[in-house]
Amino acid sequence: MKSLYLTLGLLALALCSVSRAQDDNGQNLAQSPDEIVTDFGIDEYLAIPTSNLKIGAHMLRGAKTSFSGSGFLSSFQPGSDFTTPALARIYNDGNVLLDKQPYTFTTSNSDGTTTTHTAGPTPAGTTNSWSFLDLNQIRPDGNMDFHSYSANVPDTGTQNPSVNNGGGIELMLSRDMGKIGKRMEWKLNLGVSLTDLKAKTDSSSSATITTLTDTYVPNLNGGTSLPTSVPYTAPSFKQIPSVDANGNPVYDSTGTQIIDYVETTIYMGNVPLNRTITTSTGVISNHWELKGAYFTFKIGPSISYLVTDRLRLTFGAGASIVLSGATFDVTSTFQPDVGGALTSDDTSDLLKFLPGYYAEAELQYDFSDKAGFYAGVEYQDNGSYTQTSNLNDIYTGSSASYKALINLSSLEGFRMGLTFKF
Repeated sequence: MKSLYLTLGLLALALCSVSRAQDDNGQNLAQSPDEIVTDFGIDEYLAIPTSNLKIGAHMLRGAKTSFSGSGFLSSFQPGSDFTTPALARIYNDGNVLLDKQPYTFTTSNSDGTTTTHTAGPTPAGTTNSWSFLDLNQIRPDGNMDFHSYSANVPDTGTQNPSVNNGGGIELMLSRDMGKIGKRMEWKLNLGVSLTDLKAKTDSSSSATITTLTDTYVPNLNGGTSLPTSVPYTAPSFKQIPSVDANGNPVYDSTGTQIIDYVETTIYMGNVPLNRTITTSTGVISNHWELKGAYFTFKIGPSISYLVTDRLRLTFGAGASIVLSGATFDVTSTFQPDVGGALTSDDTSDLLKFLPGYYAEAELQYDFSDKAGFYAGVEYQDNGSYTQTSNLNDIYTGSSASYKALINLSSLEGFRMGLTFKF
């Protein structure tokens, strides 16, 4: 009985299935037998890309800069008091310091023992601690001159170096906002780019040179002349092999001959004999350099015209804000007739926000529904600003001020990269 019920049930189910299939076939036959079904009812599950990301590089030209200002540089200064004895005085070509007495030093021998050497007593009114750099400091009368310098540059003039074509990278995010007719659409764009900024030049300018000369009287300490090789630093010693009273070499326990040090110090008066101050005209060499970069933030609309299904022409414009950061460095150098060169290095750092606008045009070719390539031109105007580098001279207290005018008001260039839809 159970087998009969099961058989009847399966038969009923089969008849229902056949009947449903015939109804469907009837409906399909009622339609055109040649019609191809293309609507599978899955449109509502497909996400149409509405955002675009552009990643590329650009090259901007048109940035301008100019350098100007007044300068000051100096060497070590010995102080205004030139009549008080036994003061430490430092010059550009040497120094006259406080006497070190008794002056001693220790050397090590090969066997591990040490030997202490002591300089002789310093004659009254002199010092055993001094140095000089240039044989031209020796005067015909046998005395010695020490010099200090200061250079005042009232106006360096205006320098207009060329600024490098700024290369950089850019990112742009766009949102599809709708169509205008059949072949046009508009987007809202938000982007950022980074561009480098470099400029440098060399120049020379006239300066007023103030030369301070202190003259000293040396004590040759039994010698016949001042040193003939420079630089010379006192106290000074020369090495000689050690011998006994009979002239025989003296050895340490390892069999190595001991070295003796014989003093050769020439003494210098501990106060200037006289001081002279003169002024003259000289030439200062300047090296100007500006190194930095600027970020550009953009926001604005764009309109695209579909030339073909894959090629489109786009125009965009909007507001831009630049964050410019740069290091401004000025190195000034003066080479006196005697002694080393005088150098000052003035540096400043500055961050500046500049509002402005941009405009751009580009061609975009889509490789597929999700990726493409773009290339175009752009224009950007964000005004100008001035960066200042100030110097307070540590030796004289005088000040200098250099300026760099950075102009970003007429930037134009080329851009290209890849675009992605998502």
